[in-house]
Amino acid sequence: MHEIGALYEAVKIAERVAIENGAKQVKLLSLTVGELSGYLPYFFEEYFPIVVEGNPMFEDTKLVIDTVKGEALCNECESLYNVMKNEGKCPKCGSRDKTILGGQEFKVESIGF
Repeated sequence: MHEIGALYEAVKIAERVAIENGAKQVKLLSLTVGELSGYLPYFFEEYFPIVVEGNPMFEDTKLVIDTVKGEALCNECESLYNVMKNEGKCPKCGSRDKTILGGQEFKVESIGF
């Protein structure tokens, strides 16, 4: 469950940015999580209350997670497809030779005060 470590880091970033901006409370923490990042959004939602427990800056903070589809371009037939949905192979030609175009990201998208 490496999501917990990533979530702790995201909360530290949000707290630092809030302090730098003179905010006393974080109202919103928005994360972007790619399907191919290795992180499962469910665990972020599950463990967020535990990670922020006892920190008044995050009392009533809303966690929003935007999941980005894992998309690839087939290097054989140039078809665009969803990697997860098609188990890593091109649905048109069956090739596994691909260029990943998106879905590997994990980032703090926005912090609302």
